[in-house]
Amino acid sequence: MDHRLAFAVLVALLIAAGTPLAFAWARLLPEDAPPFPIEPGSFPSVDHEVAHVQPSRKMDYVVAAPLLFCLTIAFLFRVPGFPSSTVLVWIGGAIPGIDAHSSAIVVNAVVALIAIGVAVFGALRPGTLRIPLIASASLILLLWFVAPLLQSAMLNGT
Repeated sequence: MDHRLAFAVLVALLIAAGTPLAFAWARLLPEDAPPFPIEPGSFPSVDHEVAHVQPSRKMDYVVAAPLLFCLTIAFLFRVPGFPSSTVLVWIGGAIPGIDAHSSAIVVNAVVALIAIGVAVFGALRPGTLRIPLIASASLILLLWFVAPLLQSAMLNGT
């Protein structure tokens, strides 16, 4: 693969994986109050509308926030320039009996399980986080396993 094409694909994949993450984090934040209250009688359509009560989804957000945090950390690991080898050596030193190579295998398996879990959680729970969770999980899983190939093609290209 040409190194310029590998670079373009890597940049597109990084942007594509980061966009649903940003949308998901924005959906987790509470909405702002309107800048000014709308008084009854000022608009005829406001008086006739039925107020829709949405069910409380706080438990979903309690589960979605840590999963989204793990996806964000997985995204950061694949951003070029992030010291992932230093972190893997630290993990290998922090857990007795695991070297850097074994910790890399464990991290790959954990990232895959987290991404699959987030996609399943997003698919099973209706709400505003559904599409950003599924999209970010699938794109980060793709980024996690394709980025090393693209980086090696970039570095080995002529």
